[in-house]
Amino acid sequence: MLKSFIVDFRGQEMGSLTRSTAFVSSSSVRSKLLEQLISGPKTPTELASIQGKHVSHVSRALAELKERGLVEQLSTASRERYYRATSQGMTIYTQMIKTVR
Repeated sequence: MLKSFIVDFRGQEMGSLTRSTAFVSSSSVRSKLLEQLISGPKTPTELASIQGKHVSHVSRALAELKERGLVEQLSTASRERYYRATSQGMTIYTQMIKTVR
């Protein structure tokens, strides 16, 4: 069975935190979404308006973040669903901030 992993430039296996940080950092939309959700829950429509993007683009990026456990959907009851950053998402955001400094 083949082991799936990412190798950094020195040939070392990268950990889950590093892979998630790299995944979010590789897209300005994903990183800005995560940043916006750190301050509190928002709908895809609100996030699209803040970012100046089409709601379908934001929804796709939210689905990618959700799939990796970085954001979660709060309710499925209403038409407009609210999303928030998970504790893992907050950790990734903190890691990204440290990397920039």
